[in-house]
Amino acid sequence: MFLKSVEIFGFKSFADRTRIEFQDGISALLGPNGCGKSNVVDAIKWVVGEQSSKSLRAEKMEAVIFNGTATRKKLNVAEVILTISNENNLLPLDVAEVSVKRRLFRSGESEYYINETPAKLKDVRELFMDTGIGKSAYSVMEQGRISQILSNRPEERRYIFEEAAGITKFKARRIEAENKLKATTENMYQVENILNEVKKSHDNLKKQSEKTQKYRELNHRIFELELDKYLLRLKGLKEGKFQKEGQLKELRESLLKVQQEIATLTSYIDDQMGAVNTMQSQIQQAHSSIFAINVKKQNIDEQIALYKEQITNIDQQIATKVAKEEALSARRQALQEDISKFEDVLYEFEKLTKSAQEDIDVVSANINSSEERIADNEMEIADMNKNARDAENTKEQLALEIRELSGDIVAQLDESLQKSSYSASVKQKTQEELLHHISVLKVQLNGALQILVDAEVSKLDSSEGLKKLAVKSKEGFESAISELKMLEAKANGLIQLIPSFIDDFIAPEGIITRKHQIENQIQSLIKKIESCRDRVDDLVDENSTLNGRIKEYREKLSGLKENQIKVEKQRLLIESQLDQAAREASEKKREIDEVFKEIEIDRQQQNQFNMRIEDAHSTKNTLIQEENLLNKELKNLQQEIAKNTSEKNSKEKSLNKLHQEEIKTKEDINKIELGLVGVNSDIDNCYSYFRDRHARDLKEFEERMYEINTPLDKINDYLSKTRENLKNLGSVNMMAPEEYQEVKERYDFLNNQLEDLKRAKEDLNQITQQITTESTELFIRTFKQISKNFHQMFRRLFGMAGRGELQLTDPNDVLNSGVDILAQPPGKNLENIALLSGGEKSMTAVALLLATYQVRPAPFCILDEIDAALDEANIGRFVNVLVEFAQKSQFIVITHNKKTVTGAKSLLGVTMQESGVSTVISVRLASGENQDEADESSEEFFKELDEKNSEQDKLVNEDKKEG
Repeated sequence: MFLKSVEIFGFKSFADRTRIEFQDGISALLGPNGCGKSNVVDAIKWVVGEQSSKSLRAEKMEAVIFNGTATRKKLNVAEVILTISNENNLLPLDVAEVSVKRRLFRSGESEYYINETPAKLKDVRELFMDTGIGKSAYSVMEQGRISQILSNRPEERRYIFEEAAGITKFKARRIEAENKLKATTENMYQVENILNEVKKSHDNLKKQSEKTQKYRELNHRIFELELDKYLLRLKGLKEGKFQKEGQLKELRESLLKVQQEIATLTSYIDDQMGAVNTMQSQIQQAHSSIFAINVKKQNIDEQIALYKEQITNIDQQIATKVAKEEALSARRQALQEDISKFEDVLYEFEKLTKSAQEDIDVVSANINSSEERIADNEMEIADMNKNARDAENTKEQLALEIRELSGDIVAQLDESLQKSSYSASVKQKTQEELLHHISVLKVQLNGALQILVDAEVSKLDSSEGLKKLAVKSKEGFESAISELKMLEAKANGLIQLIPSFIDDFIAPEGIITRKHQIENQIQSLIKKIESCRDRVDDLVDENSTLNGRIKEYREKLSGLKENQIKVEKQRLLIESQLDQAAREASEKKREIDEVFKEIEIDRQQQNQFNMRIEDAHSTKNTLIQEENLLNKELKNLQQEIAKNTSEKNSKEKSLNKLHQEEIKTKEDINKIELGLVGVNSDIDNCYSYFRDRHARDLKEFEERMYEINTPLDKINDYLSKTRENLKNLGSVNMMAPEEYQEVKERYDFLNNQLEDLKRAKEDLNQITQQITTESTELFIRTFKQISKNFHQMFRRLFGMAGRGELQLTDPNDVLNSGVDILAQPPGKNLENIALLSGGEKSMTAVALLLATYQVRPAPFCILDEIDAALDEANIGRFVNVLVEFAQKSQFIVITHNKKTVTGAKSLLGVTMQESGVSTVISVRLASGENQDEADESSEEFFKELDEKNSEQDKLVNEDKKEG
């Protein structure tokens, strides 16, 4: 994979659509300052996802769009297309060539395309992730970024190693997993809170539902027992009806026989018996009427009993409904209290929301204040860095002057030594002789002194002794004086051997003094640089502290906003509960009204039954009066018949017997018929009463009456006990089972959701742990390889001398540890990289970059004037190493150094023939076997570039004159 081309339109100074073709190996991008070379680098950074306008040297992102010149209008869109060869499928797309396009409109709208397909910024970043390409990867190395890499905090330097280790995707996935884990934990907390609230309703409604279910079961049991009771009664009535119908049939047959016999006997006494028959007929009718009246009275008594039983049942229903109404009223009262509580809580939440917003405003103000302080510090840091750079440049100039003075010192010293007769061997021999004479002189003087001391001790009195002492002392001092003369001669000889030109060197106006003065200036500059850098470090530390505070403020702000969101959610929950309670209270009010209506209907039915009872009593009294009248009439008829039949008894004895038998049979028939009427009425009443009581037709259950084996008295006992159990239940919430089912469904749903969240949390923890483990292993392995390569490459770039080391600031926390860079250039101690010169920093950065390339080479690399601070020797080593690495990767070098260009296969020139508009020219150099042609092509290229640059300078001067 390598960079094939970059097509630029409307980006910064590229007003016209410009396509820059790149070759494999090294391509050199040349041009004068201000022609737009770095705009090509900015375009590549921009198209792969750079979002910082400062990194693109612009105040805001819209500033990268061509803003027009004196002769051209500004454009409304900027577009860059990056084309990359992907024949080895290093990018995760199964195509041989990948193009990435970014387009920005002046309105602020931005578009991304991958192979002309619309994409998102995230897609572009994921496409280049772990390839070394990207806005924060190591594929673009600018001159300003060298000091940034080497001067940044160790924690901010590790991104190079993460990209090389290929854990950028892992890191992004881990952050995504941690965010999901945080959201899942928050969801679990919310679900648990809701579940606790729902559980209270769930448990309460469960008890009420069980009670209601028991109530319904008892009601159903009462219904079944009453059904059996009615069915047994219906069965008895139907069996009695069948029996009476059989008896009626037999009596009618007997009556027919008696009537036939009477017809025979009465044929001759019809005239005599006409009146008797009439009276007897009247008596018979009276008896029939009396019997019918008795039957009606009996039916009325039974109806009254049934009406009273219905009234009792209605009383029970009314009591049940009154209890239900009381339960509903109590529930409604509780809901009203809940509504009042919810309104109070809602008021408190509104106060909390207002307080949280005030805290958020305070923290936001602190963040803005800290950011303003950081901006001021960054401006001061820029000034200190500028002062340090100026002092560094002065120091380097003085160091160059020292090197020149050192050369002059050596040359003058050599010349002076040649002119003088100075000889090291002669000097050594003279020094040895001088030391020997000094030693001898010491011995002689000590000897003479000892003679005098001995004389003082012996206290000589004789002249002979004094004479000997004088002689010996004279000899000793003469010998010492002789030795002192020789010592003087040797000292003069040694003084003559010392060259006189040394005084010239060390004189105030001498070259050594000048060297010392320059060295003192260098030390002063070093102290100034250190002071500036100390101030920069202090400001960086202060900015770090402020950033830490900002981070704390933002975390606090995030926490406050999260709390605000939680309060808002809880407020919404309270509002929802308030609405739900209001709806439920309204529903309970409606149910209470319905219960009142039902009670009113039951009482109306009760009144109707009371009216029926009164009507029945009235009817019974009328029947009693009719019966009394009939009895009186019957008594009168019987007295009259007795008078008229006294003389006909003998004749009509047989006929009377027949008539009596006939009457008896008819009476029996009438009784049976009346009995059938009563039975049919009872059967109808049985159907009617059951329908009125249970709103069901008894005919639906008639088949069951032949399956009932329980006696009626036991059924009545069971019914009494069941009604007692029903009464003991007390008030019942009839809607509890339905309400419980709704709450249970929600409770089960929340439980299942909570379990799903717990499983998701466990999965996310495992994923995070796995990503952390794999990332740690990859990072450690890559860091060791880069560290080893860095030391080797550092020595190679510094002429196989010096030492470079990489160290983790916190080996126990590999994924968050910073990276320290230790460098020891040749002839220096291992020191902080901040103290290195500009050239040493550049070489150290190149060593780190190439060490990284040995582990994970980026497909292409852009080097923007990183050779600016290098001398010729370092340039040579840099170019040699770069040519070697160009066998595996593609390098695009922006440079002003012609020696750097010698390693390039192709040259790209950026000019500005039209003021404010950049254009590109290119030339492909020949390979090694035609180096002469390559040199010739290179010279022609530089000549053409110089001509166009001259035209550019001319245009600039004309613009200045016009200005």
